[in-house]
Amino acid sequence: MIVVTLGLGVIVAALAAAADPYRQTREFHEVVTCERRTHDCFVREPASVVGRRTYTTTHTDSEGHTTTTTHYEITWQRAEGARQAREVSWSLYEKAREGQPVTLRSWHEEVVGAEVAGRAQWFLPEVGGTLGNWLRLAFLGLGILLWGLLFGWWDGFFMLVWRTFAWMFMSIMPVNMATRALAYDLNTGWALVLDIVLCAFFVGVPAWMLFSSLDDW
Repeated sequence: MIVVTLGLGVIVAALAAAADPYRQTREFHEVVTCERRTHDCFVREPASVVGRRTYTTTHTDSEGHTTTTTHYEITWQRAEGARQAREVSWSLYEKAREGQPVTLRSWHEEVVGAEVAGRAQWFLPEVGGTLGNWLRLAFLGLGILLWGLLFGWWDGFFMLVWRTFAWMFMSIMPVNMATRALAYDLNTGWALVLDIVLCAFFVGVPAWMLFSSLDDW
């Protein structure tokens, strides 16, 4: 009963906290829609590329397989001299040479888009990231609730951490897609197909990890 109550409490608290970021994300979406119609709804600001670099990160899964990811980053300088580094896509990185002009698009003084040599990239605003964090917390609460309702037994701290990791990993792609869709709408065409395939993969693998840990029960 305590576990069920805890799960419900986490869900309610997380969804209540997500209400305001959700409203702000929808407000941002209205500006995005306006921008698509008139191309003058975001604040535009000139800047210039002052640096670019690549770096790699590695991740090792539970079976010992290591994957390496390459990240692309550019640094721009605004008119007043302030600099900001931002991870970008490979296609924008290839266009962004040092000294090249950048057109920034801002919303509430936050850079949400950058365009270099005709190549543009949009970024999820901070409120979208905040909304995603609260949705993940609500997903954690759902996991606690389901555990209390369906299982409720204890088989060690390690298994608790393992199952929590697998459960939370399942939420990464769906939450990312949901927050991105709220801000910019879903992708279309092959981009949407790719998103669905990636989502299915990144949900399916941790789901298998989670349910395989329940085989003996």
